[in-house]
Amino acid sequence: MSRRVALLRTNFLPYSETFIHDQLRLHQRYEAEVFCRQHRNADRFTGHTVHAVEAVPQGRKAVRSALFGATSLSRRLDRAFDQGRFDIIHAHFGHNALYGLRWSLTREVPMVVSLHGRDVSLLISKDRYSPRWVHYTVGVRALFRHVDRFLAASTELKTLIEGVGCPPEKVVVHRLGVDLEQFVPGPGPDPDQPPQVVMVGRFVEKKGHLDGLKAAARARDAGLDFRLTILGDGDLRPEYERVIAELGLGGVVSLPGPAPHAEVVAAMKRATVVLTPSVVAANQDRESGLIVAKEAAACAVPVVGTLHGGIPEIIDDGETGFLVPERDPVALGDRLIQLLKDPALRARMAAAARAKMEREYDNRERVAALEGIYDQVIAARR
Repeated sequence: MSRRVALLRTNFLPYSETFIHDQLRLHQRYEAEVFCRQHRNADRFTGHTVHAVEAVPQGRKAVRSALFGATSLSRRLDRAFDQGRFDIIHAHFGHNALYGLRWSLTREVPMVVSLHGRDVSLLISKDRYSPRWVHYTVGVRALFRHVDRFLAASTELKTLIEGVGCPPEKVVVHRLGVDLEQFVPGPGPDPDQPPQVVMVGRFVEKKGHLDGLKAAARARDAGLDFRLTILGDGDLRPEYERVIAELGLGGVVSLPGPAPHAEVVAAMKRATVVLTPSVVAANQDRESGLIVAKEAAACAVPVVGTLHGGIPEIIDDGETGFLVPERDPVALGDRLIQLLKDPALRARMAAAARAKMEREYDNRERVAALEGIYDQVIAARR
């Protein structure tokens, strides 16, 4: 008989968190049900049992949704949780764990929390006492006392959460995997078209896209013909457009907007090089284990990334791709130039990148390891 896990996420599910959907669908020994404040993109993320405070908060529904956000109280979710007879609770992101702590304590159900980056970095940022986050900043001490296990997506994240007071014995590194059946080597770049360089992600500071644009200008100035596509969108779009114009990259760079996951997969398979120039933002926001770098590697595309967060755990410098310092567009551009000029080097790195993903990041094996953590936590409570 399968054990049962209650998964918590404030909003289920943003397009940027496809990895949660993938994780849920690959469970073998556990059945999962989702508990959330709002149910979003239900047509895209199918196949799950989802309990939401309200699908679309409005009027009295909005009051119930706001009450849940402030107090974690919802009779609807309480009933569903009690009927589910769950063996374990799994919250994604530390601030979401506050919603499940009451269930864990009053129903005596063990709890694990996946940490992904911003939920840790904001605890050392000036934003931690802002109205939006003060509840989490204060409540995290209760999480440190009562949560059974924290799953850090990278070694750096483990160090950071321990640095703000989480007991080290409660933290393990659990890296997210990649779907090796969906992300597979494609036909590669079209030989009749310029080489394709790709960046993917929200238009926010930590993605380092502005450094990627400056690196592209350096490669263009070296006489190379290529195209750079940035898949995503966000508040920094006007800044991106300004820099593109200033650097004279209008004929090189395209910003097609946010892309469905299938289009991201297709872009990866056509890419010559993927750039992941992530940085620690001014508000301390940072990456952990960057999914985009894993997806590119699984598609046998070399990645140029930064010495940032969990990226060095994904890219073996000089073997599967290149690593450069944060905020160094010159170094980033030089490595981009090197790869664009050397097809044999790209081929060697591409094969090594795919092999590393098969060896260390197969999503099925990563979910099996997660279920092993569930087993350990449940056994320790008995």
